[in-house]
Amino acid sequence: MSSELSINDSNKTTNILFIYHRLDGIGGIETRWIDEFKYLNKHNYQVYLLTNKRAFDPNIAKLFNTCHFTTVDIESVSLATDFIKLVDHVVNTIESHDIKLLSIHMLDLFACAAVMAAQLCRIPVISTVHGPLDIYRKPFNRLFIQMLTGESFSLSIYVSKLLESIMPARNANKAIIPNLINLNEYRHQTSEITPAWLLISRISAEKYESILRFLQAANSCNIANIDIAGGGDPLELRKRINALDIKTQVRFLGEVRDIAELIPGYLGVAGMGRVAIEGLACQKPVCIISPEGSLIGLVTTYNFTRLKNYNFTGKGLVAIDNQELSKQLERHTPENSQRLYQKLKHELSIDNWDKYIELYKKITFIDNQALESLYHKLAYFAVTLSRPFEKDEFLWHLFYETLIEYKLDNIKEMYHYYENSIGLNSDYPNPYKTNKKIKWREKFK
Repeated sequence: MSSELSINDSNKTTNILFIYHRLDGIGGIETRWIDEFKYLNKHNYQVYLLTNKRAFDPNIAKLFNTCHFTTVDIESVSLATDFIKLVDHVVNTIESHDIKLLSIHMLDLFACAAVMAAQLCRIPVISTVHGPLDIYRKPFNRLFIQMLTGESFSLSIYVSKLLESIMPARNANKAIIPNLINLNEYRHQTSEITPAWLLISRISAEKYESILRFLQAANSCNIANIDIAGGGDPLELRKRINALDIKTQVRFLGEVRDIAELIPGYLGVAGMGRVAIEGLACQKPVCIISPEGSLIGLVTTYNFTRLKNYNFTGKGLVAIDNQELSKQLERHTPENSQRLYQKLKHELSIDNWDKYIELYKKITFIDNQALESLYHKLAYFAVTLSRPFEKDEFLWHLFYETLIEYKLDNIKEMYHYYENSIGLNSDYPNPYKTNKKIKWREKFK
């Protein structure tokens, strides 16, 4: 049931609250916000951001000069007492700052608590899904956080068509808003070019496969030097690189904050996601390596749209071998980079925020009485729920009881499917990790 509240008065400032469980680093979500917040401010929105005090870096916050910050000290959001504390804190924030709209990022318990608060305060909710790992965790996440909480979403946003297909909106109002880029921050030319390629990636175990695959390809294509920019400990990765026995020389730059100043000095860029967009913005040849370690090859005018639809992760495209990459590099010209830049400017420039933010002005509050009921049950029984939510049988009882009371048969059906197939407490396997020892198929026998 929708209320009559609509955010459509363009002459009045509207306070919008963003919720995220951390702000202690710069990744795709934070980079996206820097521009989104500026455009929201341009459209008469005052932005607030609430995060966990335990994962808040004031130096990162300085990058958001149009945003007001508030923090809450939560030790374990999966415990009922802290969860209810978080809900109540968000309610107080909404009321004290006259918040009219909530925007959540990452479908986790932190965001779920915020949606409960929005329900209590009867304000609309925007949900943005950034990646598959945002969705696939445990049946608990899909049932409680995505399905039941998802009934509250007034607008569901996906950064790619892949995500839209994996997680259909609970309500009809949805949009694909890709990651956009401020082209004014990126240069096309520099007086000094390092005879090397730049690989941009976080140095962590789930990234090893993609990094090593590109190094193998680079060696085969006679790329003599590669610099790797990204935070993390390179010790283990260096051991794996040495085991490849390649001639290509590799240097680790560590975490680089001003990547826009770094890229122009290289022959080309390798990576995925936001990295590809930044490389194209500097009119460099860009090589995509998929998260699971497949070599996708150069971005071209022919595959640009398909890559964009999958957030430049390489999904939907067939992997190539080293020889094909060598041919692509031989064919690539500065004119190709210029044509790609024009496509980027048209489709992924931050100026597109102007039309996307118009969607924010048309949404209405959606009443989710079942979620509100579950909040009151959790608040009442909080002191008796001493185990993490997904492991507490009484929590599951309260959840299923609510499904019956509000006749949510679609969620009940999924509940029984998970219970009878993989189990309610099972983790989905992570396809991007190298330690794939779990025999997932055994769970379906």
